[in-house]
Amino acid sequence: MRPTAWIRARLDRGWSLSSLGANEARILFDVAASAAAVGAAVGFLALFVPGSTSFRQTAPLLMAPILFIAWNVVAGLYTRLRIAAWQRKAVVLFGTVTATSVICVLLGAPAAGVVLWGLIVTAPVILGRLFVALPFSRHTSLVTTLVTHRHGPVLVLGGAGYIGWHTVDLLLGRGYEVRVLDRLMYGRESIAEFVGHPRFELIEGDVTDITKLTAAARNASAMIHLAGLVGDPACAVDADFTRHTNIVATRMAKEVAQSLGVYRFVFASSCSVYGLSDGEVDELSAVNPLSLYAQTKADSERELLHALRDDFFVTVLRFATVFGHSKRPRFDLVTNLFTAQAMIEGRITVAGPDQWRPFIHVRDLARAVLHVLEAPPEIVQSQVYNVGDRRLNMTIGQLAELVATVSREFRDSVTVTLREQAAPDRRNYLVSFEKIRSHLGFQAETGLADGIREMARNFASGSYQNYRDEVYSNVATTLRAVETFYDPLESQRLYTPRRVG
Repeated sequence: MRPTAWIRARLDRGWSLSSLGANEARILFDVAASAAAVGAAVGFLALFVPGSTSFRQTAPLLMAPILFIAWNVVAGLYTRLRIAAWQRKAVVLFGTVTATSVICVLLGAPAAGVVLWGLIVTAPVILGRLFVALPFSRHTSLVTTLVTHRHGPVLVLGGAGYIGWHTVDLLLGRGYEVRVLDRLMYGRESIAEFVGHPRFELIEGDVTDITKLTAAARNASAMIHLAGLVGDPACAVDADFTRHTNIVATRMAKEVAQSLGVYRFVFASSCSVYGLSDGEVDELSAVNPLSLYAQTKADSERELLHALRDDFFVTVLRFATVFGHSKRPRFDLVTNLFTAQAMIEGRITVAGPDQWRPFIHVRDLARAVLHVLEAPPEIVQSQVYNVGDRRLNMTIGQLAELVATVSREFRDSVTVTLREQAAPDRRNYLVSFEKIRSHLGFQAETGLADGIREMARNFASGSYQNYRDEVYSNVATTLRAVETFYDPLESQRLYTPRRVG
C-alpha cells in the first residue's frame, strides 16, 4: 500500500470522532488510557515517593504510551487479531503491558510508578475489548470462520443489467469466479454467453428474497451491488416500490454480506445525489438530492457507511451519467437517446441545453469496480468516489452537437432542435474526479465520441431493434415489476417465514 495514497484517503474522511475507523478508535483509546495512567503514576510518585520525579527518572515513564502502542502493533492487535476472541486479546494486552513495563524499568523509570501504570492501564484496555465483544459474543466463532473467504467468487447483484454485463465480462476476463443474482427483469439474453462458463454461476431471484440472497452470498469474497431501479423516470413510477428496491434491498445485502463473511462490498451510487450546484463538486461537497432516485441513493450510502466492522470493507461509487453500448442496451439515457434519434430520425431534440453533466462510458464503470476490488482494502474502506473523467464533463447542448457530428459519419443529415422542458430538470452539476484518479489511478479509456461512434455503428448495421421498444427502457419494465410487487401471492412467497419440519 502506498503511504501517500493512504494519507490522502485518511485526510478525505476528516478528523471528527465520527470519521474514525475502527482501528483508529482503538489506537486512540489505548493511547488515552495509557497517557491517563502515566499521569496518575507521575502524580503518585510526586506525592508519595520523594526524589523520584526528576526528568531522568520520569522520561522513560512518559514513553510508556508510545512503547505500549508499538508492542500492540508488533503483536498484531490492530491487524490479524482484530476479530479474535476478547479473551485472546486480553492475554496479548497483558503481555504488551508487561513488556512495556520491563523496558521502562530498564530505562530507569521508578519501579513503583511503572507498576502503578501497568495496573491502571490494564483494566480499561481489557474491559474495553470485553464490552465491545459482548453484543457479538454469540457470533464470534461464526464470523471468525467465515471471514476467511478471501478467494471466493465475486457476487454481482444485478449482473444481467446494463452495467452488470460489462462488469461480469471484465471479471471473467481477469480470472475471477463470478456469481450473479438477478431477477432477470430484462431477460437473460444479455448473459446467455456466460452460461456454461466454468467460472460463472447464475442464481435467478430478487435481492430481497432472503433465501436466494443468502445462497448467492455463501463463500463469496466480494459483493458488487448494481441491482435496483436506475433513473428518475423509473423511480417515479411508484415511490414505495422504489424505496423497497433501492433502500431495503441495500440494507438486506449489507446485513447478509456481514453475516456470511463477505469482506468487500462495492455499491453503485450516482452523481445525481449532488443535485443543483453552482460550482464544481467533489466527494466532500454536501449532497442535495432533487429526485426520489437520488434520495434513495443518498439514503443507501448512509445505510452502508454506518457502523462498519473491521472485517467489512465498503466502498461507494458515485457513477457519472453513463452512456455506451451494452449487451443489455438502454435508450433512456441522454447520450444513447440522442444517438438513437440522430441515427433513426436524423433529428436530435434537446431540452435544457445549458445543464452540465458528467459522462462516463459503461465499460469504464466496470473498470472502476475492478480498480476498487484490486485496491488494498485499507485505502478504499469507507471511501466515496466519484467515477468519471473531467474530460467528459459537458453541457447537454454540447453533447447534442457532438452526437450530431459523429452521426453524420454514418448518415447524410442530422439536425439539433432546442425546445423548452415540460417539467424542468433542475439538476446541474460539474463534478471533480480527482480523488479516484489520485487514489486508484483511474481514468476513462473511452471518450464520448468513440462511445457514440460505437452505438452509431450498431444502429447502421441493424443490431438494435426499435429504440422506442419497452425492452430498452427501465420505465416500461418497472411498471410490470410494480404489478408483481403488489401481488399478495408474490409477497407471501418472498417474505412469509418458512415452516420448519
